[in-house]
Amino acid sequence: MNVVLVCGSPRRKTGNSAFLLDALARKLAGRAEVELRHAVARPSEENERTAELAAASDALVVAFPLYVDGVPASLHEALERIGERVRAAGTSPRLYVVVNNGFYDARQNALAVEMLWLWGDAHGLPRGRVVAVGAGEMSQVAPMGHGPSKNLGHAFDRLADDIATGCGGETLFVEPNFPRFLYRLSAHHMWRKQAKANGLKPRDLKRRAFDA
Repeated sequence: MNVVLVCGSPRRKTGNSAFLLDALARKLAGRAEVELRHAVARPSEENERTAELAAASDALVVAFPLYVDGVPASLHEALERIGERVRAAGTSPRLYVVVNNGFYDARQNALAVEMLWLWGDAHGLPRGRVVAVGAGEMSQVAPMGHGPSKNLGHAFDRLADDIATGCGGETLFVEPNFPRFLYRLSAHHMWRKQAKANGLKPRDLKRRAFDA
């Protein structure tokens, strides 16, 4: 089985999407031939090669961070090339999706999930499974399957099994094994720290753009 993993994050190798795909690749080791690719925001030979590999694959996994409740622009160009290649080749790799956001609630990803399903439907890609991750910034704080990432580990075990067997299933909405209120406190601390580093005070964070 050939599986192509496409990272749609502008942060490429340092983002949560790349981290999650690396974890998935390890879970697929010995069960599939895996190729990890990074989407490029502009037309490029890299996107063309990604599209070529995707069209020849058995399974396509697209991972990306949530941007304004949708898909980041860095992924659009690659998806266009993949769609063209798939239609030209007449192939139908099964589509799987991994999306993460900075909100605690995993269901904040629901609209972006629907966007990817509609794209896949338009190009004849069978639906696999989605893992929608809330509090994505916590993905890397503990080994997958342990501590705050216990739920995440279980979801990725199911995702890897589905990919290896060519199956699909309902969307798995995953939130960390970590209290919501503590996550909010941590986020507020981070914003205050960044504000101070940029010469701002906590009250400045509550100002509206047109008040500036």
